Amino acid sequence: MINTLSKLKVVIAICGIGLALILPASASQSLGATLSPNDVNTINADGLCGVGSAEGMWPTSPDELTTFVRAAYTIEARWVEATGAAQCQGVDCAAFIEPAHVLTLTQRAFIPMIVAGESYLLWSQPSTWGGTLPQAGDAVHIPAGKRVLLDINPPPLHSLTIDGELAFKQQDLDLTMGWILINPTGSLRIGSAYAPFQHRATITLTDSDMNRNVLGMGTRGILVNGGTLEMHGASPTPAWTKLNAHAMSGTQALSLLHSVNWQPGQRVVIAPTDYYGVAQTELHTTSSVSGQQITLSAPLQRFRWGVMQYVSTTGLVLTPTFSVTPLAIDQRAEVGNLSRKIIIQGANDLLWQNHQFGAQVMIANGGTARIDGVELTRVGQGGRLGRYPIHYHELSYNSAGAWITDVSGQYVKNSSIWNSSNRCIVIHGTNGLWVKNNLCYDIAGHAVFVEDAVERRNIIEDNLVLRVRQPISPVIDSDIVRFRRGPSGFWLTNPDNIVRGNVAADAEGNGFWLAFPAQPLGSHKSVPIRPSNVRLGEFANNTAHSNMRPGVNLDFAPFNDAGQTQERKYIPTVDEQVDQYTNRVRFTLSDIQVYKNNDNGLWNRVSWPDYIRFVSSDNAGKFFAGAGDDGDIKDSLIVGQSLNNLSPIPSSDPQTAVASYHSTFDIFNNVFVNFALVPTQPTKASGVFATDDYYTNPVDKGLIRNPTNTLINASPGLRVRSPNINTPVGNAALAGALWDPHGYWGPAGRYWVYDVPFLTHGLTCTPVMPAGQNGQSCVGPYYGVGMFVIDGSNRYQPRHPIRAQRLNTSNTVVGEWIVNEGSGSGTNTFGIMPWMRHFAAVKAGRYRLDFTDGISTVLPLNDVALSLENMLTTTDYLVLGVRFAGSGPLQVYLSTEHNYDSTAPGSPYRRNLSAVSSFSSVVSATSDVFWHDTANGRVWVRVSGGLAAPDESSWLPNSDQALYRTTYLRIYRP
Repeated sequence: MINTLSKLKVVIAICGIGLALILPASASQSLGATLSPNDVNTINADGLCGVGSAEGMWPTSPDELTTFVRAAYTIEARWVEATGAAQCQGVDCAAFIEPAHVLTLTQRAFIPMIVAGESYLLWSQPSTWGGTLPQAGDAVHIPAGKRVLLDINPPPLHSLTIDGELAFKQQDLDLTMGWILINPTGSLRIGSAYAPFQHRATITLTDSDMNRNVLGMGTRGILVNGGTLEMHGASPTPAWTKLNAHAMSGTQALSLLHSVNWQPGQRVVIAPTDYYGVAQTELHTTSSVSGQQITLSAPLQRFRWGVMQYVSTTGLVLTPTFSVTPLAIDQRAEVGNLSRKIIIQGANDLLWQNHQFGAQVMIANGGTARIDGVELTRVGQGGRLGRYPIHYHELSYNSAGAWITDVSGQYVKNSSIWNSSNRCIVIHGTNGLWVKNNLCYDIAGHAVFVEDAVERRNIIEDNLVLRVRQPISPVIDSDIVRFRRGPSGFWLTNPDNIVRGNVAADAEGNGFWLAFPAQPLGSHKSVPIRPSNVRLGEFANNTAHSNMRPGVNLDFAPFNDAGQTQERKYIPTVDEQVDQYTNRVRFTLSDIQVYKNNDNGLWNRVSWPDYIRFVSSDNAGKFFAGAGDDGDIKDSLIVGQSLNNLSPIPSSDPQTAVASYHSTFDIFNNVFVNFALVPTQPTKASGVFATDDYYTNPVDKGLIRNPTNTLINASPGLRVRSPNINTPVGNAALAGALWDPHGYWGPAGRYWVYDVPFLTHGLTCTPVMPAGQNGQSCVGPYYGVGMFVIDGSNRYQPRHPIRAQRLNTSNTVVGEWIVNEGSGSGTNTFGIMPWMRHFAAVKAGRYRLDFTDGISTVLPLNDVALSLENMLTTTDYLVLGVRFAGSGPLQVYLSTEHNYDSTAPGSPYRRNLSAVSSFSSVVSATSDVFWHDTANGRVWVRVSGGLAAPDESSWLPNSDQALYRTTYLRIYRP
């Protein structure tokens, strides 16, 4: 049998000559008795010649040897075809083949090759330590060149400094000490990628000096100061799964989606499937396990949903069907196993109980850590920056901000981190890390944390994060629960990472918080990067549910090292430099599941997003909301209330599927189910399409961009009452008329308007259901009147109070539209921007326009301008009387140039209005004219559309330019 103290470096190679295992002669007979061609059939032949070397202890029995070889064959690599002898690490494979030591099992397979044999010194031997074993309280040092095999449980030690190597023997072991320091030539190894540790190894970290700062890395930790940490433990398979049937409150039996190899006595967590605060993640212990069935040692406290939901033509069903949409609702509770063979833990002492002073693993100064199948508990040091359970610290940039290297090949996989007082996994100034298939549970502060916004090319996938709470002593401001802020499952500050297949649930903040700042933070401010303009790597197949804040929040980025956040728009650009519009690039969030979040499903502040194949259900408030432009919401399933409806929605606001985004989003090919209208709350959006942010245009035509949506048991939406109607508190206006080209609210092509005479007088209209509570569907067209520049005032923020009076043919007032002074005092009903002051007018209508709030009247002295929208042809016209003071010659013209005041006479984009001498001449005219009523301080105009516009040949059919065809009316004293 092979000497059990031999340490073997194994190189994976591929050679066309077959599978060769280069072994000492004494091992060949044992191996031949252990392996068979059937063993080889399980090999994943997907490797790469020269993938590298892996070090670990050679198995000590035929069974362990079989496990070792199988594991070696299934490493994540690439298959390479080769003929003859392949080159591996620059070494000719064939040169090492000795016929006496070769066993060929099948054609073209891996060759684990012994390159060198080295020996360990046993910890248990006094000679290893110069004659005396380390005693309790000793500070132990393993010098460079010494290789020690831990084969006993030493007494509790003060510390361990490794400049050589410490490896764990395959047996149950306990190692207790204040801290471990691994210096550049040092390594700590438990198992290997090819032979995971099969026994129990527990490292307990105990330092009682909270102020100790070992090389600036703190204490009570495994401190990788340029050295190597290799931990590979046998993991439960799978690490986490889902329920496959409902689990009732009080049950102890769970049916799982996958068959598991879990064991009795292991700790498992079960995610909630209800709203945050109604249920929370539960921690249990298994009492028995059989395939897909596990039994808990104690009853489940709350019900868990456990089956799929599908959409039929009449609503939601539990029977599989894809006749309406290929998407389905998956609200099955996640179930994860926290138990691992390798355990790192902090001492359960008063420092932990009273000061949250737990263990940490920090990798710094060029260190290497490959962590697979490890359990960490009582970890993180509350209120202390940089003291986290697993912390990859500044491995990819130098002090000047220049990139050094990615840490490709380093990873945290298949591990569990739970009961942490300060985060879960932190990626700080480090690129290229692989974070896969881990469980984070009971975490204080943001759990998976990307720190300084310079971290790129990391892969964060298939992780399960449950129960995230505000720390007792928050490290940064964003850890504090506030409006759409708080401790989140994933805090992501740089877009250039791959984030896929993860679940974030039961967080006191957001599920996923994509907080991309304008500049880097912390010690990496000198890195030349603009995160808010960096292109997105990948964000796909993620799930967020049962969180107190939005499931996905793409807004509120940090702006200082204290972690304070502010609104920040994410605009990725081709060159990743400042947005100049011409350099923008689209980005995609796809295949996202968000459900049972106490706030929005998605909150965003972005440009050019594509939201594809979302499944959003049972969220509170608006499911898609925020501020965005030029976006798509498509091919998604959006469900107001699913069959998982035991608890009421934890919000007084009605549910709404999608915000209007001022009609800057294309919302199409979606299926909307179970969105009720709530007319009893006339100032709150409800139904499918929200209407409380149609305030940028007086007549909004953007619903043309929302075709081919399917509504099942869902109202298209409530006509939210415009705040200016609530005089005297309104100081902004919602759009008076919404074009309904697809017929969501009435006959296709009509306009959906408020049921007030100002908008409905003399027109053909029908009530929108419920009658009397949801406006009117009227034959148009309607025109928008807005902007209002008076004597050089700010054209983009018109705050002047307006009063528009609609007149009948007898010049009697039939309705008024009043928007009070836009002081920005916050007194308007919805808190929207106070310069949104405009009104909708009807074809051939007569209107008087005053700049007054009923107390004082503003008389323009020299110049007044306003915008006219949706006047597409010369047959579109209206009569308007605008306040204007004084007497003498005036110039009045229409212009389609944005810089209307520089449009020269004779321009094809300018139309001068001819002066007439009376009001009757204005209303009877068939062309554009004006009359200055000096006695009453008013200029009457008859204006029409159809004026040529610059570059109109390049307008896209549904662009704002084509839909609104904005024309400017200017009246000024030359």
